[in-house]
Amino acid sequence: MISEKKALTRNILSLSVVQIANNVLPLLSVPVISRIIGPDKFGAINFAASFVGYFVLLIGYGFDLSATRRIAADPHNEELRNRVFSEVFYIQAALLILSACIFTGLLVSVPLFRLESLLMIFSFLICISALFTQNWLFLAMQDMPKVAFFNLVTKLLFTVFILVFIRHKEDYVLQPLIIGVIQIGVSLMSFFWAYRKYRLRFVPVNMMEGLLVLWRERTIFFSLVVVSLYTSTNVFILGLYQSPTQVGYYAAGQRLIIIIQSILTNPLSQALYPYIGRAFAESRDAGIRMVQRILPIVALLTGAAVLGIMTLGPLMLKLFYGEKFAPAVPVLQVLMFLPLIIGFSNIMGIQIMLNLKMDKIFFRVTACGAALSVFFNVIMIRHWGYIGTSVNWIMTELLICITMFIILHRKGVHPVDINNFRLSAYKRYFRAFKARFVPALNR
Repeated sequence: MISEKKALTRNILSLSVVQIANNVLPLLSVPVISRIIGPDKFGAINFAASFVGYFVLLIGYGFDLSATRRIAADPHNEELRNRVFSEVFYIQAALLILSACIFTGLLVSVPLFRLESLLMIFSFLICISALFTQNWLFLAMQDMPKVAFFNLVTKLLFTVFILVFIRHKEDYVLQPLIIGVIQIGVSLMSFFWAYRKYRLRFVPVNMMEGLLVLWRERTIFFSLVVVSLYTSTNVFILGLYQSPTQVGYYAAGQRLIIIIQSILTNPLSQALYPYIGRAFAESRDAGIRMVQRILPIVALLTGAAVLGIMTLGPLMLKLFYGEKFAPAVPVLQVLMFLPLIIGFSNIMGIQIMLNLKMDKIFFRVTACGAALSVFFNVIMIRHWGYIGTSVNWIMTELLICITMFIILHRKGVHPVDINNFRLSAYKRYFRAFKARFVPALNR
């Protein structure tokens, strides 16, 4: 049990390093780049990234959750590992080809895309890296430190290259090119490393088997699609109805929120998913008890993040982006409670519902939230621009979180145990952390 906790600690810290590398290190170049390219081109870059994000989502097809869940149930089964690895790779290769065809068709037929065709093409390069990224396998095998190292080194190079090559406003198109090339390099390194370490082998997968996998995992995929409708789609819809400058203001405020969320919520969610999954596999009660013990820690971390955003957020935004981005401060103020809300909804949705095989319920909740989000987003953008987009996002996340809590409560699942939120409980958690995890980190 102790070794399992040590592994969990290493994975959470490694995933935090990955998120820092992915989000904080590139942010080091923001004070220089944002002043060079300005809010309009910054908005254009984020609009293109939002559009390409749909194809990344299609290629990923939710395998970070579904494939992880399959292998984590029996991580030492070599035959199962090779089967899942082969299915995921062949399916993603086919989805990449399909995505390239759809992307090309839209690029030549939509005038808005043709205006920034080079930016769009360079942004699409990241889809290639999605084929070779094996994070789902590392998560299932509880092995993330090497990936953290790859990401850290690569993002350091990315930051240096951005500062070296982007000198004029017209150089903004080079940013997605540099990101795409580096991400491809990281994914290829992790792919071949995983292939050798886990002694992976490709096994035959015919078309019918691939289609069956797509059909079986469709619920998780469409759940992630609808989640994107009230997250990244906000940027896309804003770009359709408002100017690139407004997109730039929204993206600047949103970016800081996403960075905090990525460093705190994402590593916890990804590392805990297979760990909690094994507890639920043992018994429903064991899984719920573990969630009840983890939720206060999530509340403490994300609550501290909210206080940090409240006090330092506006200063950080102006410091990083410059005075030209001062109109983005209200975005930060509206969205500052998002880390706390998303932390709770992640526990109830990803950690509980998916591990209890409540995939369809999870999909229905997020689908209803997404539909309402898109509807109100279009209305609010036309009247209040990027501020309306900000209000719409936090309202959607809060509605989904409350709905999930009510559904779980009615089904007899109670993720919140008030006793675990008492001061004495937090002192116990701190003592346990010092006793079990600190010595492991010093080794």
